[in-house]
Amino acid sequence: MTIYFAEWNADYEKYMINALKHEYDVILYNKLMKHFRDINFSLERKNFPRQWFIKLNQLIKLRKLKRNDILLCSGFGISGFIDLVKDVNCHRVLILRDTIDVLNNSMKNKKKWLLQDEDYITKITPHFDKIYSFDFDDCKKYKFTYLNQFLPFTILEMKKIREEVNYNVATKSCFFIGEYLDNRVEVINNLAPILLDNNYKTDFHLINYNLLPKKTELNFKKSDYYKLGSKIGYFDNIEKVKQSDIILEIGQLGQTGVTLRAIEAILFNKKLITTNKSIKEYDFYNPEQIFILENENYINISEFLQTDFLPIPLEILYQYSADEMLKTINSAFITSN
Repeated sequence: MTIYFAEWNADYEKYMINALKHEYDVILYNKLMKHFRDINFSLERKNFPRQWFIKLNQLIKLRKLKRNDILLCSGFGISGFIDLVKDVNCHRVLILRDTIDVLNNSMKNKKKWLLQDEDYITKITPHFDKIYSFDFDDCKKYKFTYLNQFLPFTILEMKKIREEVNYNVATKSCFFIGEYLDNRVEVINNLAPILLDNNYKTDFHLINYNLLPKKTELNFKKSDYYKLGSKIGYFDNIEKVKQSDIILEIGQLGQTGVTLRAIEAILFNKKLITTNKSIKEYDFYNPEQIFILENENYINISEFLQTDFLPIPLEILYQYSADEMLKTINSAFITSN
């Protein structure tokens, strides 16, 4: 059984797949959309026949797939090539890192891979044998299977990271990077003065994605507490995490699952300040290491900054490794065969 990662093209995803290759039978399929996506969309929207085009691309790009193989698709990319894989003869698996609401908005208004009258649930999800999500609410609402958030690191890499963690950061600092959203601006403007009063440096970056409709810097609220910038690579992000004492996580409204940022903070033995109330449900939650922003509890942050904490044992964090993700996916089909 081979696992094919379909269009997992982010830098950290490619890193993860290369690391997994040392122990598992995994392959990156990263050219499925090339010469397919735009032509297929054009034919569909002009109401031209396209079954011949789809079949030709399947023959060229998917001919190595066997019945017992797993085609592993990510929730964000799949909208661009669902017609190519929806009836391919193998185990089809979808992993959703984003909520359905976020995916619908992104695919309709940013990527334009869904029409306004189309819906992610009806167009994408019926074509998969198994659908996993990190979001508790979406799992309940749509009958998805819950999957632990997973790092791009294997168990062996996580052990090495812990051995190399620097506990003595030269400057006390708090780091955040994420897309510009109004709720994030509000949190930063409330939190930053408290951190500065406690002699913490703030390193907050809000990203102006070019995909945002007609937004220019003039549309963004100005503040001395954050910088407007562009996206940085995953491992540049990790370097920022290493150099910080505290990681700030401000989730998108309606998001209930734990994020990659939270697991990174725990792995690198950093304190975490988060808006995610559901983090209390996780086995790594420790109020001495994790502060949940809610209601008017900002007054308690100064006390939190002074607390010491014991690192979460690696035995707990291993279930958030790339290895465990792969084992979970595999086991669903090993038991069913």
